[in-house]
Amino acid sequence: MYEAYLSDTAVNDKLTFGASIMMQMERALLRTLSQSRLEPYVRQSQGDFALAIQMYEQNLSASEAFHSSLHSVEIALRNVVDGAMVDHFGADWFKNDDVLKPDSLDEISKARAKLQKVAEDRLHGSLVAELSFGFWVGLLGPRYDEQLWRRALHRGFSSGGRKLRRTDVHSRFNMIRRFRNRVAHHEPIWDKDLIGLHREILEAVGWMCPVTANWTAALSRVPAVVGTRS
Repeated sequence: MYEAYLSDTAVNDKLTFGASIMMQMERALLRTLSQSRLEPYVRQSQGDFALAIQMYEQNLSASEAFHSSLHSVEIALRNVVDGAMVDHFGADWFKNDDVLKPDSLDEISKARAKLQKVAEDRLHGSLVAELSFGFWVGLLGPRYDEQLWRRALHRGFSSGGRKLRRTDVHSRFNMIRRFRNRVAHHEPIWDKDLIGLHREILEAVGWMCPVTANWTAALSRVPAVVGTRS
């Protein structure tokens, strides 16, 4: 009887200890990650904090898995667009106020100001890398249809030998930009069609270079981490 009492007491102590640790973790994470950041996960888990943290961790894993494919699509876009611009307008296209809008020139000026110590022979490549993903996506927008897309940029995008419409290209890359920003700012992506998004990112890379798209697909951990979720 006494041994049974000791056994029951030990179990209760372990349960109490476990609950105490969980309460400490909950208080700590609510303080450091913030209640507002965890609230969508707590709401989805119907108030089960342990499940909410598990969902948060799964979201982190999914975000990490997208890193290589987002890396490829962003870097490919800026280099393909830059290449088309150089081919048509010359290497100094960044200074061309005949085709670039004032706000685009302002972004270029701000990026150039950060690169004052970069040698002249490396400045162009550094400027390409310094400008934001949003800048490059913006060059595909409707206000640049006549000046940039029809004259130069359309050459950089095709599918199976077929030229693509600017509206489709811009829409796709703008969607990828928004998703990339969610990942970069550590926002929830667990409620998205991640396999579908991954497929669309790879397709967008393929519009620019099928070989790079195949390499990106082989490198990506998204299918393994996310699985067959639709």
